[in-house]
Amino acid sequence: MKLEETILETVRRLPLAKQRKVLSYADELEDRDGTAGRPSQNRSRELKWIEEHRDAYSDQWVAVEGDRLVAADGDALKVFAAAKAEGIQTPFVVHIVPEDPYPFVPGW
Repeated sequence: MKLEETILETVRRLPLAKQRKVLSYADELEDRDGTAGRPSQNRSRELKWIEEHRDAYSDQWVAVEGDRLVAADGDALKVFAAAKAEGIQTPFVVHIVPEDPYPFVPGW
C-alpha cells in the first residue's frame, strides 16, 4: 500500500470533527507550498451531508457535491466515474465508515 493510501485510509477512520481539522491543516500546507493561487475547495457542506446521512450510506463509497449526493456504491471506482461523468472536475469521494457506538475500553 502506498503512503498516500495509508494516510487517506487513516483519515477516513477519524471522527468527522478530526477529518475537518486534517482538511483544514492540508489547506494550510497547500498555501505554504506556493499553490495558494489555485482555488481551494471548502468541503464543509460535503462533510455536513456525510454526517447527516452516515447511517443510510454506511460502508459505501459516496460522491458528494455540495449538499447533493452524486453517486453511491460499494465500488469506489464506479462512484468516481459517475461523478466525473457528471462533469465534476475534482470529485469528493469518501468511504463512509460506520461510527462505533462503543468506545474502546482497555483492560476489560
